[in-house]
Amino acid sequence: MLRRIKGLLIALLLVHAVFAPSVLAEEGQKQAYADPPMPAFRINADGFGEASKADIRALLVSTGRELWRWFPEYEVEPFVVTRGRKGPIVLYNRNDRGEIVMRLDTQGLSWSQYAYQFAHEFCHILCGFDEDDCPNEWFEETLCETASLYAMRAMAKSWEHDAPYRNWVEYRHALKQYADDVIDSREQLKPEEVAAFFKKHQAKLEESSTLRDLNGAMSVVLLAMFEEDPKRWEAVRWLNPSPNKDGQTFTQYLQAWHDAAPKRHQSFIREVAELYGIKPLKADQ
Repeated sequence: MLRRIKGLLIALLLVHAVFAPSVLAEEGQKQAYADPPMPAFRINADGFGEASKADIRALLVSTGRELWRWFPEYEVEPFVVTRGRKGPIVLYNRNDRGEIVMRLDTQGLSWSQYAYQFAHEFCHILCGFDEDDCPNEWFEETLCETASLYAMRAMAKSWEHDAPYRNWVEYRHALKQYADDVIDSREQLKPEEVAAFFKKHQAKLEESSTLRDLNGAMSVVLLAMFEEDPKRWEAVRWLNPSPNKDGQTFTQYLQAWHDAAPKRHQSFIREVAELYGIKPLKADQ
């Protein structure tokens, strides 16, 4: 009964937050962001339905800043957000303007879905994604699933005092509920179980990097590590320091990441390796 009541309350909050008109900045109702501005990006709103370009941008900026604030002195290429029809994706090939193209497969006022997809794809950009036929791409996919959960749970907290619009404040409950529902749908792993889980599914992961049930189970464990110390997010800058070689082992992949990262992040990368039963990585560069 309590769970049903909670669900009804969340639904009511969702309806209020989604269908209430945006409060305009010129009315003095919009809250100022204290974080550094997001990287340059624009939105092609064609195909997103009744959601306005201004509201989509406000939502995506708020989502992205939860990750971007941990990347000081980092520059990424400009990108454009467009409507996709075959699932969210960041394309390897740039468009005629030289922009990275990010496609979100959502529409209307499904703000939680926008946030979930955008955080995932933005994480690929932060990882310096590249077009390699690498058997370890599943790990980047797992990190990006983690980014979605992390961003939405962080927004649920920050929106209490810093929502894009004042009448979106209560939508923070729906953001958290969305993330929690995703977490609850995953196989629940303890940190000490990740290595065996990976070994069991390694062949499948190397064959197909986007097996969301597998990525998702591991992402929940990684989430706790990033929530414990969000500064760790900056480490993903060095995930793809050079083209990954075909046939590269996961140990070699993590070692390359470790060696490319500054010393302040190397202990964290070694912790990740140990989580997967790989130890010790060589500490000397």
